[in-house]
Amino acid sequence: MELQRREAEADLLEGLLAAALRGEVRAARLTGGSGTGKSTLLDGLARKAGHRGALVLSARASPAESRIPLGVVGQLLSAAGADAFQEAYEDVVTGPAAFHAALRGIAADRTVVVLVDDVQHMDEASARCLLHLCGRLVGHGVLLVLSGAGGTPLALPLAELLRHPRCVPVAAAPLDESGVAALLGATGVLDGDAARRCAPPWHRFTGGNPRLLRALVDDHRACAPVRTARPVAGTAFRRAVLDCLRGAGAQATAASHALAVLDEAATLTLLAQLLGIHERAVVPQLDALDAAGLLDGGRLRHAGVRAAVLEALPGPDTVALHLRAAELLYESGAEPLVVADHLAAAGVSASGRPGPEWAAPLLADAARRELRSGRPREAVRLLRTATGCAGGERRLRAEVRQLLARAEWETGPVAVPRFLGASEGQPAAGAQTAELLLWHGRPAEAADALLQDTEADGQGTPGTPEAAPGRRELERILGHVYPGAAARPPGPKAAGAAPPRGALPVLPRAAPHDGVPEAAERTLQALVYDHAPAPGVAAVLCAVLHAGETDRTGRWAELTEGVRALRGTPARLAAMAAVAAVVRVRTGAFADAARHARRALDLLAPEAWGVAVGVPLAAAVTAAAERGEPDEAERYLAVPVPEAMFTSRAGPQYVLARGRHQLAAGRPRAALGDFHACRDLLASWGVHPTGALDWRPWAAEALRSAQKRGEGEGDPAGRLSDAERRVAVLAAQGSTNRAIAARLYVTPSTVEQHLTRIYRKLRVTSRAGLTDLGLDCHGSG
Repeated sequence: MELQRREAEADLLEGLLAAALRGEVRAARLTGGSGTGKSTLLDGLARKAGHRGALVLSARASPAESRIPLGVVGQLLSAAGADAFQEAYEDVVTGPAAFHAALRGIAADRTVVVLVDDVQHMDEASARCLLHLCGRLVGHGVLLVLSGAGGTPLALPLAELLRHPRCVPVAAAPLDESGVAALLGATGVLDGDAARRCAPPWHRFTGGNPRLLRALVDDHRACAPVRTARPVAGTAFRRAVLDCLRGAGAQATAASHALAVLDEAATLTLLAQLLGIHERAVVPQLDALDAAGLLDGGRLRHAGVRAAVLEALPGPDTVALHLRAAELLYESGAEPLVVADHLAAAGVSASGRPGPEWAAPLLADAARRELRSGRPREAVRLLRTATGCAGGERRLRAEVRQLLARAEWETGPVAVPRFLGASEGQPAAGAQTAELLLWHGRPAEAADALLQDTEADGQGTPGTPEAAPGRRELERILGHVYPGAAARPPGPKAAGAAPPRGALPVLPRAAPHDGVPEAAERTLQALVYDHAPAPGVAAVLCAVLHAGETDRTGRWAELTEGVRALRGTPARLAAMAAVAAVVRVRTGAFADAARHARRALDLLAPEAWGVAVGVPLAAAVTAAAERGEPDEAERYLAVPVPEAMFTSRAGPQYVLARGRHQLAAGRPRAALGDFHACRDLLASWGVHPTGALDWRPWAAEALRSAQKRGEGEGDPAGRLSDAERRVAVLAAQGSTNRAIAARLYVTPSTVEQHLTRIYRKLRVTSRAGLTDLGLDCHGSG
């Protein structure tokens, strides 16, 4: 096919054939990169010679036979016929003169065309025979054409043969853009205009190598019926790259392996060091690869070529090259990320190789940079390699595990808990570990991690001026996310199992929530605008939980307006979607809230959310309740939630949403139980019920709904007289007998008598019982 663009070369060879047919002696050396069409030109010449009555003797040298004496000469003489071969071979071993005599006898009555392909692999004895022949065939019609890669250093006598004055040079250069357009048009894959338009990118993709172009055409046809005018490297292209490498020789192939491993870091010096040869010896190998169209600017042309080269490289060789490349780059002072990529590619931990002693610290440093740049998946890859390289340094191993847990959280928090346990008998420590413990509902361990990290660094106790600002910020977030960390244990949740009891760690801070609203909004801004460095795990958690409590609903709604178009890690995108869902509930956009909540739970499985799962679930349940979709709300309420959620600020949001669903579904008594559970949680933390967490209007509506049903048990105040009712409400609100007496202008004894009758009528025994009945939702009259 490429002969259509080889008119000049074909015409020159045909002219030499015509001279040989006239009885003259002619010789030519046909050079070009692997895959540039040399063999096709030889095949075309052989057909023309045969049609015109010449005897064609063909041979192809190969690396495997380069050390077999007279291997090429044997191929040539065998083509002349069995008898001629047997007679000549016995004489040829005596020297080049015998070969000359044998060929002269064959050419006595007809023209002989001798064609040798891949001449660079020819054995020395055959090269001597052809060199002897080249200057002595006078008066005989002989054409000798030697084809091979150009620019490759060759040993004598082959180098002398190719420099012989009788050898006319014929170069099979790569196709230019017009040649590529003609080839594409001739194949029929693109019409004339499209072929001319697409010729530049196809030329850049192949360097004009006809073999690579043919392979791209095959891949293009294989893409039917979905085809693109852009070049696509498929199976045929990869095979063609390997064919070109085989034609370029073993040394050029080794150079391609080194180039593929070094990639953008490749320099002539590094290549030579990686190959273990002198720099001068690298140049001819690069020339051979360039002639084959595989290079562009001294590097492999594109990722498709690199992938084909690496695919053919045996696994052990790949590991060894990457490890050696890492060592060379480290010694030359390359960027840690560049060195770390080679260590990870070598798989020094997975392969059982311990790696050099500097490997683990360098991998950890590179992983930190990837995390700061918002590339957690790359950080995970590096840290998994580092886990097997940390050696006996316990602190380094702990640091690597913390970093890995943080990176795993970014890509999928469900895998994180396995990194958070005590390691080697020592409790986990560090700010990063504390952040993750907060997310996964382990505040006591988070406080311990902060304390131990501070003591290990000799910086005093958390919360003191000597502690790092990051730790003070974490202490503040801990107080916001888990208000019980500075208060008595929370009360039980309603309509379900009780949350875990037990005192949380008390942290020494005066105002644990100072600055939390502003910090939460800054975190949301950082997520939306992709600020660097990205906010930490604890900051994201704080922003998600604070979304349901902020008074700046309009500002948060504005920030989350285009949240579906944002990019980021799964954890961050899920957090932003949860915030958007909660804010849309606050603004009454329940359809949008449902969509955002669904996306949040699709991005992260419920078990990956930790205690924050209550936030998107609460938004989803509330949106479903307000849209009259009770089955949808029940489906979300059936999602398992961690018990630790009810010790965090997500607990009241979830319980309040469940109560709103119960109320909308016509179950006011059950709803009242949830509203009271929300009340108890907030009261146990000393948190005032304001904003989205104000349960009181909903409890009042639940009571009114129960009263309308006419159920005696649904209207506890209906059993009381007006005077008793006023006393009961004030007592439920926590007023003492003396305060009630002063408020109602009666004596304390009268209050006591009223309370006795109230307790008997309502079947309760204390003020707490009155509160549970919801009497504190009514005015005192």
